[in-house]
Amino acid sequence: MEDLFLGPQRYVQKPGALAEAAAAIRAFGRRPLVLADETVEAIVAPVLAPACPAQGLAPVFLRFGVECSPAEIERVAAAARAEGADVIVGTGGGKALDTARAAAGRLGLPLVALPTSAATCAATSTLSVLYEGGIRTGLIDGKAAELVLVDSAVVAAAPPRLIAAGIADTLAKWSEGKPTYERETDPAPALQAAMDLATRARAILLREGRRAFADVRRGALTAAVEHVIACNLLLAGLIGGVGGRTFRVALAHGLLYGMTVMPEIRRHLHGEVVGWGLLVQACLEGDREEFGRLRDLFAGLGLPTTMAALGIRDTEDPRFREGLRRTCEPGGAAHNLMVPVDEPRLLAAILEAEARGREGAP
Repeated sequence: MEDLFLGPQRYVQKPGALAEAAAAIRAFGRRPLVLADETVEAIVAPVLAPACPAQGLAPVFLRFGVECSPAEIERVAAAARAEGADVIVGTGGGKALDTARAAAGRLGLPLVALPTSAATCAATSTLSVLYEGGIRTGLIDGKAAELVLVDSAVVAAAPPRLIAAGIADTLAKWSEGKPTYERETDPAPALQAAMDLATRARAILLREGRRAFADVRRGALTAAVEHVIACNLLLAGLIGGVGGRTFRVALAHGLLYGMTVMPEIRRHLHGEVVGWGLLVQACLEGDREEFGRLRDLFAGLGLPTTMAALGIRDTEDPRFREGLRRTCEPGGAAHNLMVPVDEPRLLAAILEAEARGREGAP
């Protein structure tokens, strides 16, 4: 039996796509509510707003709050109702897109995603991750964007740190999905397809990730940059959709979610912490070759390769210990590995990753 939310109806990626956004939005409504934080609004509004009148659109720009929480989702939904919005437009790279998706799903409205970074696959995902006070509290599933419009020139102009974080997050699709795939004695065709996509995305990122990062740093939109953007946004979203609930996250994301009790972790990008989690996962699995491969790549991308680089200095800190406990809770993502996970084993893997990570720390 398959029960999947597959992702966006349409995906467009090209330089200059933002200039076509108004015409594209017109296919879904005339009163778009555009959700953006201050930084992203300064990128999107000067291009989108002047193009709207010619398309018969009367947009409403709403400033995004701090995080995707139930209260923020309700605030956005209430604003959309009050303004008579008939389409929700989400922008940015993560939490604002998650919030826009959840609000659109609540109201039964179409969603257009205008990602301005490739730090996560939020634009193409069907999941909205919920937070309260920076701590992950749950998920909402089931709403996909009708259209994802990616202006690759805008994404390439974002801080290089963002595309680097997206590379780590996308690599996690293979590293975390592989154990759950291998556990299946007769994997369904969709699960096989998810593994194939994850393998292909991994190969592209290992081959072209450093080159794309260097190109973004020098302000160049190259074929490598386009390929990495597509991996981070399109392929990552497709993997999550086709893989469904079976092709699940594992320790790297479980460690991120558990450790969000620490303010030090919350200061970093999603993919930066997931990348560290992949190094810890490789140690837990005893895969030194994979650890070295990822450590060298992450160091070249300027990603943290140690917990010290994330700001964690004291493993006796009660908050750190609480993070360990949360990560290892029964039924959590950490237990999707093929090896047992408990607090002593996890701590040992973290300490091993710390020692080995320093060898290639940026």
